Amino acid sequence: MPVKKPAKKKEKKFSQKRLRDIMWQIGQRSSIPSLTDHIALLMIHPHSGHVYWNMTEKSVRKIVKPMGKSADNASLIVRIYDVTDLIFDGINAHAFFDLEAEGSSGNYYFKVDKPGRNFLAEAGLRFRDGSFHYIARSGTTFFDKDCPSGNYRTDGMFVRGAINRTFRVQNIFDTTIYEEMNRVAENVKRKEGLSVAGLLLDINDNENSENPLESFIDSTGACIKELGVNFRLLSSRFGKARGVSSQSIVERVKTTSQSLYRKLSTAHKKTPFHIVHCHDWYSSEVGIMASKKLGLPMVLTLHSTEYERLGGSAKNRISVKIKTMEKAAVEAASIVIAANASVRDLIVDEYGASADKVVVIPGSNNDRPSESTHESRNVLEQYGLDRQSPVVLFAGEVSHAAGADLMVDALPTVQRNHGNAQFVFAGDGPLKNELEARANHTGVGHNCRFLGSVSSKSFDALMLASDFIVIPARTWQDDSVARMAIERGRPVLTTHQSGIQCIKHGENGLVTFDNTGSIVWGIQELLANPLNGSMLKFAAKRNAGESVSVETIAALHYIHYEHVIESGKRGVYA
Repeated sequence: MPVKKPAKKKEKKFSQKRLRDIMWQIGQRSSIPSLTDHIALLMIHPHSGHVYWNMTEKSVRKIVKPMGKSADNASLIVRIYDVTDLIFDGINAHAFFDLEAEGSSGNYYFKVDKPGRNFLAEAGLRFRDGSFHYIARSGTTFFDKDCPSGNYRTDGMFVRGAINRTFRVQNIFDTTIYEEMNRVAENVKRKEGLSVAGLLLDINDNENSENPLESFIDSTGACIKELGVNFRLLSSRFGKARGVSSQSIVERVKTTSQSLYRKLSTAHKKTPFHIVHCHDWYSSEVGIMASKKLGLPMVLTLHSTEYERLGGSAKNRISVKIKTMEKAAVEAASIVIAANASVRDLIVDEYGASADKVVVIPGSNNDRPSESTHESRNVLEQYGLDRQSPVVLFAGEVSHAAGADLMVDALPTVQRNHGNAQFVFAGDGPLKNELEARANHTGVGHNCRFLGSVSSKSFDALMLASDFIVIPARTWQDDSVARMAIERGRPVLTTHQSGIQCIKHGENGLVTFDNTGSIVWGIQELLANPLNGSMLKFAAKRNAGESVSVETIAALHYIHYEHVIESGKRGVYA
């Protein structure tokens, strides 16, 4: 009878996670000895630092042995140097202090009396004669100033997550949207990337004119691609279709839609799409055809509706047809994107769409004026002002009541301490010529500009180009200019006598008295720029709350695209 061989035991394979856990446990029980000389310096906060070091026995003996008896009672120390604005050579530090090292290896927390400086650390031996021999030297570490940061940028970086991409974002206040995008992406089981066909039928006859909507879709599409989506914009223009010039706009849309659909169908055969995304009613005919013939879910964006475009004018045969097409498009779409809340309400009320089918993503019709620096640069060049030097703007009538003379009388003292400051008087009044002559006579005229009356556009550009606004009035003044300045993130210097209540002293400006000495103090305080950081923070938060970046728009589109795909799997979408 044959003897059975004992079965071979299968070798147990460890997963990467199991191996990491084992290594962690080993490291916790017995630390790995350091075999190198090193020291690292870290800032905990502006008044506190942390240093850790290691000096090998070999390095210590190498220094001690040649010293002989002089090495008796030598101390192991860590020396912290102030090397601000220096190329450190070992002896040229501004100052230093020593920390007693309890051993050749260790760490230490220490206090910093002067923040806003660069520090460097060395670990080594100090001998009885005071000489110090370092073994390891750290890099330079900047200990920040103990004050609020002046950097209030709202841009940032979206890094990885479920979507394996890294890209810049303009608005870090939209973090929750990017987190939602990641949660959606984590649940996607599809192996291939999402593929979307953007459809735009351009009803503009002039082929040489730029289409703002197409530019918006292009910029949004570029950001959508950053999310790993294959986004392709397919468009067609009336001017490229033959024999349609005598047709109505509705007939021309139907004719041109056939051409655009053929383009979509050809592209779909080469690289299949998951979704078609139509923009406005004149692109929806193609989307409806794609939904019926290609089985693709349709996303519809209505940047406006025919009800809005009529603007109260009487209905006509064409507008009735357009509204019929808009309603058909809303019914055929899996989801409808409205450019704002008012458009969404119209879609729900007039076309009977369910509220959960219509979502708002701010789009190309967001006509909020931007605070462009381009016009502010131009206005400085226009009036011969230096862009690198501070600009102070007087706003108001050039009169005794508005305190224009107080401003001019303060300038000689201010100029002695801030010689590069520039002063702009925007406005007209009975004292204009007299004060301009006085400025020239006192030697400050070269840094002053008396502009007289300026347009509202120029005044707005001047305000954006200025460091702060001065309203040194002796009597009550309207607060509209002060509020405008605050909205644009510019501090305001005013007086108690002006009665401007929106200025909070030390927060968004300074409030002084209607005399020259007080105005001098206020101008010099603001030239030292103590409020600029808080005003930038205010403006950054305001802008972030009122605008949506194109990256955020792209992220919202991605979220809704994936919802449409998931709903289609459950047989929910239209």
